[in-house]
Amino acid sequence: MFCRADAAVALWLRGYPDQALRRSHEALALARELPQPFTLAFAVQWAALLRQLRGEHQHTLEGAEATITLCKEQAFPYFLSWGTILQGWARTNRGESKAATDQIRQGVALYRSTGSEAWLTYILALQAEACGKVGQPEDGLATIVEALALVETNAERLYEAELYRIKGELTLGAG
Repeated sequence: MFCRADAAVALWLRGYPDQALRRSHEALALARELPQPFTLAFAVQWAALLRQLRGEHQHTLEGAEATITLCKEQAFPYFLSWGTILQGWARTNRGESKAATDQIRQGVALYRSTGSEAWLTYILALQAEACGKVGQPEDGLATIVEALALVETNAERLYEAELYRIKGELTLGAG
């Protein structure tokens, strides 16, 4: 299941969206067969992440809500943080208010409290992009500065190009 979930994201990043979605569905099916809540939380969260990468707001929202529900029941703060971030992203992209960006910030704070830094540049990119969507380009630019510093510190370059794209959009939005 873990390999299929990871493969789904890898396939997306390599440019195979249909194969990525199939692998994600396979991972979810396997996880649902097992009586292991942690495995299911992983699969549901990674499926929501894939849907976010695909720009599918409604599917991201549904996956994030499922992640949040499961992780609150099971007390899985790491995956709960992801669900919170992805739900905030989906809500922001559906045109909801500043409360959705605040939700992303809460998710980022929870994520950081777990001690993890993997994917943090990606997460901060989501936060910065959301700030721009709700008319807070300066906050978004500050988030980008932080994320780009992490690119250098942690050598996590997965989302570096996207950070620069968002920085350009935010700079235009800030006037």
